[in-house]
Amino acid sequence: MQSTWSPASNNPVPARGGRLDGWTIVRFAHAYESGGGLEQYLADVNLALGQRNRMTIVQMQMTTDHSRLQESTETIGDSHLVKIPLYVAPESKHESINSAPPRPWEHCKAAVYKKLLFTAPVFGLFTRAALKQWQVPRRSGEPDNAGARFQEILGRFPVKLVLLHTGGGADTSEILAAAKRAKVPAAIVHHFANERFQTPALARQTMEAGAIGGVTGVGVPGFLRGRFTNLADGIDIIFFQRQNARPVTPKPAEPVLFLPARIMATKGQFDLVRAGGELLRQGMKFQIAFAGRVDSDEFLALLKREIAAAGLSDRVVFVGQLDAAGLRDWYAASAILAFPTRHHEGLPRILLEAQAMQLPVVVNDIGGTSEGLIDGQSGYLVSVGDQQGLVARLGRLLRDADQCRQFGVAGRKLVESRFSLESLADRHENFYDRAVTS
Repeated sequence: MQSTWSPASNNPVPARGGRLDGWTIVRFAHAYESGGGLEQYLADVNLALGQRNRMTIVQMQMTTDHSRLQESTETIGDSHLVKIPLYVAPESKHESINSAPPRPWEHCKAAVYKKLLFTAPVFGLFTRAALKQWQVPRRSGEPDNAGARFQEILGRFPVKLVLLHTGGGADTSEILAAAKRAKVPAAIVHHFANERFQTPALARQTMEAGAIGGVTGVGVPGFLRGRFTNLADGIDIIFFQRQNARPVTPKPAEPVLFLPARIMATKGQFDLVRAGGELLRQGMKFQIAFAGRVDSDEFLALLKREIAAAGLSDRVVFVGQLDAAGLRDWYAASAILAFPTRHHEGLPRILLEAQAMQLPVVVNDIGGTSEGLIDGQSGYLVSVGDQQGLVARLGRLLRDADQCRQFGVAGRKLVESRFSLESLADRHENFYDRAVTS
């Protein structure tokens, strides 16, 4: 839809009591019109802020479709969300499944590198000065005109704050440079594991941003302590309620272990299948349901061979990529969220959604996953690679329906108290205030 709305004479809207009334903010993200966790995060925070404030949100996002480059405007309460697509060439998103794991000395080398360069003292004495002389290189998958389009936005809107939800690329550096020239405050909101800050490109960009936030407080590097704000995540706890779910067809005959994530090598499908093989040998009754986009046909074929080898061919279903309502229905139809991910997660939304639906969760302790549950009360954390621990915890929950119910109640209370959209909006409003006054 072509935009027909523009701010009258670039004057801010009258205040009506919201903390961000009259604000215009710009978001930049490698997000698409629909997709995964980042897209939903932005949609949720835009909804929560737009309903509480009278503001303008300009969102620079990506498209691989030349026919979808028109700007559009949506109304959220008394606010406007202006979406400005940037074109990126379609790329293969397949993940290699044959790469060899890092050798032990490579892990040691990486640990020493991070320990030396990104601790607060060394960063202040050496790393900062070295990074100032370095230019962030362009990466594949970036739009070519991010800086120029942002400059156009500055000419059209009275921008008070720019929020960078994607970092580490030359496109982000272009926007940071333009914001600095225009004296517009800029903040980084990081949606992945905090260890990624320990890369030269992202560390360089934190030096240009006035405020730094992320979705988890786990693993914040030393050079960012004192500057970092944990924004966490939030979900629609009214939408994600068991009573709103519809029955899935066909109705599962056995308890379902549900894993909704992209079908790829690091998201845990292999480990869950192997755990399922052991549970089957123990005489346990269950089904496994995988939901999510297939990123690699090669990996899918390999996974199906593993399913057959484990004797689970009649116990595993692939339900495809689900929308929010479909996810809600499958959470309600399942017994356990099983997520033995090896990906360096930020704060996975599926942990919050599942617990809002009163589903116990079993997840690997990696990235920020530990902040998304109460270990031993709403679910279990498992060390990465601890296959016996994974089997034991899944088996314990499958055998004990009362514990599943208790964990489900505790999980719902956790999400209501920490991860509602209202609490997410509170955290973002506080962060934006600090970002423009720092």
